[in-house]
Amino acid sequence: MTFVENIFVLLAAPLLACLPFVKGRPRVMATFMLCGMVCCLLSSYVNAFFVGWVGADEVSGAVEVAPVVEEAIKLLPILFYLLVLEPQVEDAGLAIVALSVGFATLESGLYLATGELTTPAMLALRGLGTSMMHLTSGVLMRYGLTRVWTRPWLKVAGTSGLLCLAMTFHGLYNLLVAAGGAAQVMAVCLPAMTLALVLLVRLARAR
Repeated sequence: MTFVENIFVLLAAPLLACLPFVKGRPRVMATFMLCGMVCCLLSSYVNAFFVGWVGADEVSGAVEVAPVVEEAIKLLPILFYLLVLEPQVEDAGLAIVALSVGFATLESGLYLATGELTTPAMLALRGLGTSMMHLTSGVLMRYGLTRVWTRPWLKVAGTSGLLCLAMTFHGLYNLLVAAGGAAQVMAVCLPAMTLALVLLVRLARAR
């Protein structure tokens, strides 16, 4: 196995081992964190295939190919969960966020293994930037999907719109990172600011 599969096995094994011993929402969370890691592993293969197929350079691959591939693959387990198992709204929301966390966890592990994260700035970019970007994308999908799926006439159009939103957000983040300089600082701030805005809206509605 390559180092990609080795890291996947090391991170996924504890989650897989705990599944027989948990029930309810802890099992949902562990299952979809594992699904997120599987999605990350599959995305690495599919990204490489399409980048080679279209002959994209590093920037084009990161901005044009990766957001489309990763967000589409992340959506597939969620659609299966919603269509086949028909979970409660709270369980569906937890599954979406847990999947994003699992995806970001394995992706960060892969970056660490390559030895690219050698400075505090690069660690901050990965930890506060890219990982938070995946979490933000998951949170946006959570609040969107748990609402559109309560309206049968809006399921297809709403899911398609949310997928496009996630791809656009992901692509914008990657574009800012690729631009470098002050744009990278904006990229780190973008997910955190978006999450803060979501929390403010949530608190306002709770009142």
